[in-house]
Amino acid sequence: MTAPVGMLLGYTADGEVVATLDYVVLHDEATGEVIGLVDFLAHEQAGREHADIIRWSEATGAKAWPEWLARAHEYRVELEGPPGKKRIKALVHRKSGKRRERKSIDAAIKRRVDEASGGQADLRSIVGGPDRPLVGD
Repeated sequence: MTAPVGMLLGYTADGEVVATLDYVVLHDEATGEVIGLVDFLAHEQAGREHADIIRWSEATGAKAWPEWLARAHEYRVELEGPPGKKRIKALVHRKSGKRRERKSIDAAIKRRVDEASGGQADLRSIVGGPDRPLVGD
């Protein structure tokens, strides 16, 4: 289970976060009407690369993260998975070494969704949002 949408993190070969993208608004090409936000996590889970959406010259890769972080550039990514199916396993703060584990975040999201018993689950305190990023470390 993951949070919907998430933010996109661009990183170097050493894993340092060098670029972020909070959201992309999807428009109908024919009418120009707004359809909604691009779901970076779903895009990744469907086996697509984020270079389909954006490329940063200083980044060698880009993956989705379920939280919106105010100071994401202070982290480095740790990836897991085989080539073509990698995802961010954890973010590690470059100075403090504090880890933000994806498994823990996904578990907190699942608990909140289960507690909502089919209703709308408020995930803002867990994942933040594009207009209210988590401050963290």
